[in-house]
Amino acid sequence: MNRWYIPAAVICVAALVPFFAVYERRRHLTAELTITAVFTAAAALSRAAFHALPEIKPIAAVCMIAGIAFGAHMGFMCGALSMLVSNIFFGQGPWTPFQMLGLGLAVLICSLIFKNRRLRGSRIALGIIPAAAVFVIYGFTVDLSSVLFYVSEPNVKAILAVFAAGVPFNAIFGVTTGIITGLIGKNATERLERIKIKYEV
Repeated sequence: MNRWYIPAAVICVAALVPFFAVYERRRHLTAELTITAVFTAAAALSRAAFHALPEIKPIAAVCMIAGIAFGAHMGFMCGALSMLVSNIFFGQGPWTPFQMLGLGLAVLICSLIFKNRRLRGSRIALGIIPAAAVFVIYGFTVDLSSVLFYVSEPNVKAILAVFAAGVPFNAIFGVTTGIITGLIGKNATERLERIKIKYEV
């Protein structure tokens, strides 16, 4: 662990706090908490179900669909919490705050992009954008945790080596996410819109 890990981890946790705090001021809190809990559990279980297949996990896709249907804030919460909960099975560690923030931000950005109804109706966009967000945002954030924790004396060569080693894993995770959101994202979000309207979420 190098001296930058703890400050970086504190920043990650501090970035998560406002999103959790906002829930106290939300209208229809019970409905939102229930839906968030359901999607968080589904995402966490989907990761656990594919534990034998490294990086081929639907967790990000489930969170993306939740975020696109119910909004960026709920998407962020689902992404962050599902990583925390699923690490009960995979192991908590110094990477957990980075995984929470990385997936939360990836889902948040996708949710904001897909406020555009035309994009939401495009299977191509639903495939490419989530895949890119997972590969770039989640991948960078988690690989950064590896640099901070495992590289005691950071230098350009060591940092590039860590990021290069992460590319295949991030690519598989991103492609898996894109395939799932591209195939079922349009129909799933349309159905979830009805729940959103019914419960005024």
